[in-house]
Amino acid sequence: MCTRPACIVPSALNSGVPLPLKEQAQQASREQIMQMHPQMTDIQPPRQAADRPRSARHGHSCRAKAPFARLGIGPGAYEVSEMADDSALLAFRVEGQQEWTALDRRISDGWVEIAADILLLDPDVIFEFLQTHAVCVATECAPPYAMEFDTLGVRWSARLLENRDGEVRFGDGEWQHARLGIQAPKDGRARAIMVLLATTRDARARFEPHISNWARRIAQGVSVQPVI
Repeated sequence: MCTRPACIVPSALNSGVPLPLKEQAQQASREQIMQMHPQMTDIQPPRQAADRPRSARHGHSCRAKAPFARLGIGPGAYEVSEMADDSALLAFRVEGQQEWTALDRRISDGWVEIAADILLLDPDVIFEFLQTHAVCVATECAPPYAMEFDTLGVRWSARLLENRDGEVRFGDGEWQHARLGIQAPKDGRARAIMVLLATTRDARARFEPHISNWARRIAQGVSVQPVI
């Protein structure tokens, strides 16, 4: 709610005429977004991933109100809104898409933390993390075309099979099988990562706290624009 005298927001100061309540609320929301803007470039050192309890809705599909902010995070663009309830919790969606995903975050948490959580819930971002951090330490040029990787101390292996199938295991664990079908890339490294993601439901947890710290470093460069 606007606290200025006579509820006159900046855009109405020239005329001295109070704006309608709906327009006051929209203007106040835009002011809140831009007042938080300086926080988004604050440089903070990476920290260990927090294990704070999360809302049961975090990361799940939800209903949301109209978007009020557009976030640019690296090459990606996302819209942010509040969930369609009284919780004040946020939701996001990839720009241009329809489905909203619930976030266990509020505006008061700051845009860096909000952006980091968005990255960690985007499956494409986990793929990019592995593309840039999985170091191939051994390969075999004969079937089953085994590849060994070291991702910041986490050792895992992949075998590329016929018919676009593949297998992955961590350390000396059991091989887990996946069939990628027509979505299987020709590049062996990319296929190995896709097999890992297809077979490992806790893929993100396997690479913590590294992936959370990586997401926060990227989130430092978030840009925020109000959606009018």
